[in-house]
Amino acid sequence: MRRILGVFMALFMFCVPMGIQADEEVLSFEYTGQKIEIDDAIGYHLIDDDKFVLKAPKDCGRYRAYYSDGSYIEYEITPKVVHVNVRYNKDWRPGDPEEDRYLCEYDGDYELKLRILPNGDFVSFDRYDGNIDFQFEPKNEKDISVEKTKITHSNVEVYYSELGLTIENPVNDVKPILLKDAGEYIVRFDADSRYYESIPFKVTILPKTIELQLPNYQKYVGEKDPVLETDDYILIREPGEEIGNYNLTVKSKSKNYKYEIVANDTFTVLDSKQQSIRPEEKKNPSLSVNASNKDKNKYADASDKNTNINTETKVDKESTKTETNVVTGVSNLTSMYLFLMISSLTGILYIVKKVLFN
Repeated sequence: MRRILGVFMALFMFCVPMGIQADEEVLSFEYTGQKIEIDDAIGYHLIDDDKFVLKAPKDCGRYRAYYSDGSYIEYEITPKVVHVNVRYNKDWRPGDPEEDRYLCEYDGDYELKLRILPNGDFVSFDRYDGNIDFQFEPKNEKDISVEKTKITHSNVEVYYSELGLTIENPVNDVKPILLKDAGEYIVRFDADSRYYESIPFKVTILPKTIELQLPNYQKYVGEKDPVLETDDYILIREPGEEIGNYNLTVKSKSKNYKYEIVANDTFTVLDSKQQSIRPEEKKNPSLSVNASNKDKNKYADASDKNTNINTETKVDKESTKTETNVVTGVSNLTSMYLFLMISSLTGILYIVKKVLFN
């Protein structure tokens, strides 16, 4: 071995000063991880390191392969180009390792760890002793579009609940949506816009239906309506003050509840009660003097209904006078009773006289 190396050194020292070489062609080989051997070469000179070796090199660099006649050929081993596609890692969050912010896709079994230079360029932590040339696309992080995680949810339709409505989200670090009142909403999850894209969706909360069984609402003609309002709803009746039935409808005071009348859905206006006049009120003139106008009218109406009035008019030579004779059913009946009583007594006295004197 030493003898061969000595011969190689002698040839090298002899041929170099004379400028002898076999071929001026410079060959180029891509790194494969295997030794690049030149046929019939007896030794190799590592130009960049200025070393002489007998075994063919495999790492990248410039070399001369020497033959036994002292001639040589220059060649180089160039790094293997590996194309790396860089894209944003949409699952990355602040606090995660910076090198995990982006995902790399490439062909080959390599342990690639991405590094970002201060100017934003991408490089690899491990360059495999310069034998692998990782070429990134894009080359700078400013050219990478941030891929956001889309948050979607189907439309929701529910009935109102006193507990409210909670809509959970499919992503752990995004807060749920809380709605309390009935209505229609267009909502989206409140997520960090740097990492999420929340797609709006529709939420409909329908009012809760409550059935009402009402009491019988009524009044007499001329009276005021009773109170048709509660803390929760207002009853509305059809307009009108005449005797009859009027439909009732209900209006809720809260948008969370809807009321339906299932019993007694009418309001009734009744006829007023008839006022009767006692006989003593008609015979006692002081009552008419002391009564109010309203009572006078009431007595007059009652008198008109129960009294027959006969009016005779006589014309005198000196003046015209009008006499009004009022005949009531009560006075006529009293005269009849008196006549019958007198007739009965006369008959009885006649019978007694005849019995006693005969």
